[in-house]
Amino acid sequence: MPIERELHFDKVNEAHEKGRIDDNVLKSFFERLPMLERSVSSVERAFGLDYPPISFNPNLVIVKYPNGFSQTVIYASTQIQRLNGKFRLCVELTLPFLLFAKEELLRACLAHEFLHYIFITLTLSSRSLEELAPEKPTTPDLQLAFDEGHTVKAEEWIKDEELLGLIMKYFTPMISDQELEESIREKWVNRMLPIREISVDDNMLRIPLIELDRIPLDQRIIEAAKAKSHRSR
Repeated sequence: MPIERELHFDKVNEAHEKGRIDDNVLKSFFERLPMLERSVSSVERAFGLDYPPISFNPNLVIVKYPNGFSQTVIYASTQIQRLNGKFRLCVELTLPFLLFAKEELLRACLAHEFLHYIFITLTLSSRSLEELAPEKPTTPDLQLAFDEGHTVKAEEWIKDEELLGLIMKYFTPMISDQELEESIREKWVNRMLPIREISVDDNMLRIPLIELDRIPLDQRIIEAAKAKSHRSR
């Protein structure tokens, strides 16, 4: 039976309808989906868990810091978004990242975001919301520290040494890949395809408190965390 993968294309289709991306970019996007499926399936096997919903942002996303000089490119993130009318915890991939990342880099990124997804799932489950709302990172260095502090330990959740090695290869601790950066500059930025600059505030996880109890959480993750805690005693 085919896998029922929860992928949300709405924003990409809307960008195409409004002429922000052309037919060739849209075609390339759909041509990359088989590679995405292989990568997600590989990550699921390594974690022994189902991958969360994935949404796609048609922009190259750049976080601008308050000093006006520093910036960070965001290729992927774990967010709470309204999907099909309901708030869901999901992983968002940017379109240029999916188009130009090598398959092993895509796998590493999906695994990295899954670690964030697990951390946020467990935090929401325990209602320790203060862990998700610390002082906002106002420099790239603080952003790195923030990112490292909002994850679970990879070696405790990933059963695949190759995937662990790929995460170490590409995350230092943010994605570092010169080939990807050159491709995005030449094939996205220079072609004046969509770029969205956001503030540090915009980049923070937004928790709709009034909807908090309605956000579905993966119970397998919660049970797995309990089992790991029990074994470590």
